Amino acid sequence: MKSTIIKILKLVVPIGIGLYLTWYFLTGLSDQEIDQTKRAFYEADYLWVVISLFLAFFSHLSRAYRWLFLLEPLGYKPKLSNSYHAVMSGYIINYTVPRSGEIARAGLMTSYEKIPFEKGFATIVIERVIDVIMLLIVVFISGLLQANSDQLDKITQTDSGEPSYLIWYILGGGFLMGIVGLIVYLKSEKVKSFVNEKLQGFWEGLKSVWTMKKKWAFIGHTLFIWTCYVGMFWVAAQAFPETEGITIGCVFAAFVVGATAIAAVPGGLGLYPLWVTAALAAYDINFAAFGIFIWATQTGLLIVLGLLSLFLIQRQPKLVEINSKEDE
Repeated sequence: MKSTIIKILKLVVPIGIGLYLTWYFLTGLSDQEIDQTKRAFYEADYLWVVISLFLAFFSHLSRAYRWLFLLEPLGYKPKLSNSYHAVMSGYIINYTVPRSGEIARAGLMTSYEKIPFEKGFATIVIERVIDVIMLLIVVFISGLLQANSDQLDKITQTDSGEPSYLIWYILGGGFLMGIVGLIVYLKSEKVKSFVNEKLQGFWEGLKSVWTMKKKWAFIGHTLFIWTCYVGMFWVAAQAFPETEGITIGCVFAAFVVGATAIAAVPGGLGLYPLWVTAALAAYDINFAAFGIFIWATQTGLLIVLGLLSLFLIQRQPKLVEINSKEDE
């Protein structure tokens, strides 16, 4: 009973938070911003939007191809089409049951490529390790860009030009949380075991990438994927007069908060436009329509491609079923 309640909460709570944030964001829009959003969908330069969507598509295709490099050392050479359909199906399933996409993705490759679930899922975990590293690199680059811009003054000073202690409160809070976390780690064997297990998996993931035969191809695709991620944000901004002059620092800042929102709430529901709008406002771009527009178009693309992949991959016979029939 307890486990059932926990499963239900894991499903309902993230979606509920996303719906609440969507309501909070939309009700906070002024009449002018609502009209602005409506006009944005009518007046956008859709050539730039299409280019942005193509970049998104190629990033997904590259991710599917990169997965083959992790599976090859294990002795498996699945079709690129099945790898792609599994990746996209995982995305769409994530929208229904949070964090279940990776499990479904590995399960699909078990059914249609006869790759053992444990091995397929292990390679997906390795992918996630690399994605975390890439996100940290992007965050670092974003921090460097902010340090060399006037945006740092907005953090360290008040509107009147007086010194602001907000940054010290944030750093102090982070340091305090770190101390508490260290104490819990040292005192609790359960927490220590959990953390050590995650760190070990992180390290094993890094080693597996560096020892694979096609590591440079893997690294090249990784850089391509994340370049597409940031690039499609900048390209989409060119579709509107309000954002066409967006600086690279603003692009990185908005991308980082957007990526964090997607990680925090399924699909970034509600949180993505809220945080992206705030990031743009820090650069004096008061254009709430952009966060809504880019979230809607990218989410729409994922839903269409995900449903199509889920349909197509199920049109072929499962290898598990074929093998069982042959055994008979």
